[in-house]
Amino acid sequence: MKKVIKWIFFIFVALVVIRAITGPGEGNKTTAQAGQSADAAENAPPQKEVYRVSAAKLFKDYEENEVATDEGMKGKLIAVTGTVQSIDKDFSDSIIIRLKTANQFMPASMQMLDSEKNTALTLKKGSQIEVVCQRMARVVGTPSGRRCVFN
Repeated sequence: MKKVIKWIFFIFVALVVIRAITGPGEGNKTTAQAGQSADAAENAPPQKEVYRVSAAKLFKDYEENEVATDEGMKGKLIAVTGTVQSIDKDFSDSIIIRLKTANQFMPASMQMLDSEKNTALTLKKGSQIEVVCQRMARVVGTPSGRRCVFN
């Protein structure tokens, strides 16, 4: 019985750590808040510079020099173009769009905001898309975007 409780505790701690790393979810906004932020976004001028790159080049850049790639994107929005390899959900029901790279087993993963669900519903494998992410990092050898929207 002690072993079961111990494992449950470790799983709970692991989930809390993963949630802390991925950041707060966007699904907790009320409709009014979402509408206000959309209005504010339309009326506000662009705040950040946009770093444009293809998923294949981003993968290659990370392979060559992760530090330089991260530094080049620091403080910028990251616009990634590519071919859709899959449309999935993760353990927290977030929408994950995977874009093809040179390594078919390591696609670039883009975690979409919940507000992008309607667009994600219409996607098909092989579609050419562009997503804009607020954060980008290399996770287990593959580019991973967070808080992304379709462009």
